[in-house]
Amino acid sequence: MQEFDVIVIGGGIVGTAIARELSRFKLRTALLEANVDIGAASTKGNGGVTHSGYDPKQGTLKSKINVKGTLMIPKLSKELGFKFINSGTMTLGFEDSDLSVLQKLYKNGLANGVPGIKLIGRDEILKIDKKANPKATMALHAPTAGVVDPFEFAIALAENASENGVEFFRSQKVIGIEKEKNHFVVKTQNNSYKTNYIVNAAGVYGSEVANMVGIYDYEVKPRYGEILVIDKAIGFQLSSVFFPVPGNHTKGVAVIPTPDGNIIVGSTARMTEDKEDVSVTREGISELLKGAKLLVPDIDERYLIREFAGLRPVAINNNDDFVIAASKEVKGFINAIGIQSPGVGAAPAIAEYVMDILSNEGLELKEKEDFNPYRTAIVDFSEANDQEKSKLIKENLMYGNVICRCECVTEAEIVQAIHRPVGATTVDGVKRRVRAGMGRCQGGFCQPKVVSILARELRIPLEAVLLENKNSNIVIGKLKHQEVKG
Repeated sequence: MQEFDVIVIGGGIVGTAIARELSRFKLRTALLEANVDIGAASTKGNGGVTHSGYDPKQGTLKSKINVKGTLMIPKLSKELGFKFINSGTMTLGFEDSDLSVLQKLYKNGLANGVPGIKLIGRDEILKIDKKANPKATMALHAPTAGVVDPFEFAIALAENASENGVEFFRSQKVIGIEKEKNHFVVKTQNNSYKTNYIVNAAGVYGSEVANMVGIYDYEVKPRYGEILVIDKAIGFQLSSVFFPVPGNHTKGVAVIPTPDGNIIVGSTARMTEDKEDVSVTREGISELLKGAKLLVPDIDERYLIREFAGLRPVAINNNDDFVIAASKEVKGFINAIGIQSPGVGAAPAIAEYVMDILSNEGLELKEKEDFNPYRTAIVDFSEANDQEKSKLIKENLMYGNVICRCECVTEAEIVQAIHRPVGATTVDGVKRRVRAGMGRCQGGFCQPKVVSILARELRIPLEAVLLENKNSNIVIGKLKHQEVKG
């Protein structure tokens, strides 16, 4: 049985941020992820906005951690090589009644310590982004907000954590936890791990994991949301994230520019009991397009290339707040659950907060002298100039073999994605790392080639290559050949 000082359960944006922070210290740390890949659950199912922090209720843990975490993102993006655009957000108002809501959000933002927020009129709205609906008469502008690809962020955190000594175990769904005198035994479907401390970052399954050690203080339920992806070919890029005046439990349908040039529209929001259902609906498309056109009238459904859905973990009856705390009953067990929006931007600060909790719980945190905070990203061939492309091809002929035509992704990039720390082992894992299959055709042309490269590099049969999780095999066998006599 492998032994660790700390085990993090859950490999989403929160779990990987905690793992990376733990990698700073002289500890034996492991992360267990139920899925085949990290960042493949709630993390991949959101728009990637790093919110400024004007929305959370004043005085909540969420309000404090949100503001701090978002301000940490620009430095992290430089250290870890993930893309970040400091777009800011504008919450648009159209009716006289919207003004009081925006004023309330503005005052709440000031109380939360959000830098730079202000109320602006139509002229300034259109100066920031000419694609904004000119019928908007007012907006709350929050310049510190931005956008990341949340799965790219999680992958960057995981790779850096791995390079600094954290061990990652994927396809390891936790099915039981035994508390013994001074340690836990964490059981998965095919392994057991011994640890002194557990950090529960299991997303929508956070309460199930807590229940395994007899903690029933919180119930985590999923909030389901559908999201649209608009093709880069729409012909314009946005300078800001747009929100409508929010409702009681959601920020509403947003229009979001991504670091890679697409536009994201989302999301819908409804509570559900099903923790696996990420199917999409025709009604969702209609609701999202209607909401998007209110904010940016030039959004055109003809450029819609994908709809997907995600589940956000909500801690029920917890004042709409995060649950980040050590258990009073079970020493050594720390919850980091109920991390819904603004979890992406808050993640770095959540990780630091968890370190304080672990220290208070008795874990000795001795910093490593050789901790390396930097990660070099895979070179994006599509963004290189002609001279740089020629140099890359001379150094590695695989750069001359473009696999994904829509996104101009080369064989060299895909091979690197597979062999990096915590590398891709599935088609969607490749997609999240280098964007092969994210363009207009959504893998229609490149997927067979990606499958072949995965099989070759992982030394597995074509039939064993997965799209995403277990039982998502793309190829199930060879066609039967029958000799034709004539």
